[in-house]
Amino acid sequence: MVDKINVELDESFLKKFFGLTEKIIPKGQEITLSMLRRQLDEIEGILAEDKSFAGQTPTPASQTKMPPPPSFDYDSPDDEFNLPKKSILIIDDLGVITYQLSVLFKQYNFDVTTSKEIYDAIEKFKKESFDLVVLDLFIPTEREGFILLEELKKISSGKQNPTKIGVMSASSKKEHKQMCKMKGAEFYVEKIDDWQKELFGVIKNLK
Repeated sequence: MVDKINVELDESFLKKFFGLTEKIIPKGQEITLSMLRRQLDEIEGILAEDKSFAGQTPTPASQTKMPPPPSFDYDSPDDEFNLPKKSILIIDDLGVITYQLSVLFKQYNFDVTTSKEIYDAIEKFKKESFDLVVLDLFIPTEREGFILLEELKKISSGKQNPTKIGVMSASSKKEHKQMCKMKGAEFYVEKIDDWQKELFGVIKNLK
């Protein structure tokens, strides 16, 4: 059985998933079933944390607010990181992740650009100059993630000021981390508890 489906978002489908799916799965995008399960798990987690959904009529997607980003125990973003203005490209196929990281990085004096798929990410990387790129390895699979990492490193090597490129992933496999390092990733952050805080700590210490 081919582990692939085509998702067409009609009104009944959006209502069934409380209007959140439209923000996470672009209309008509072909995705793997495993990717869909991950996205629906993300939705279920959001709804479980927000008790206001209980017993209510689903909210249309256009009126649904994205979940707030995690908060850090820092007194002042500027004092903690003391970073000059930097530009960053965040690449992840989950809309929740790109939204949350976008909000967080803007708090820490970054100009933020986001992308949800590899071809769009490559085009943006070619057209603009970025100090930093953070990409998800599974976009939607590790094969595409490795291809994207290699392509961005290749493009970056031809620039006067090469971009620092790092990887974030839910994978704890050593071979994934080792392969990313071999292909030029500056860092590899595993998406576990407080991974966003770890990501910021790694970025702070980049030379």
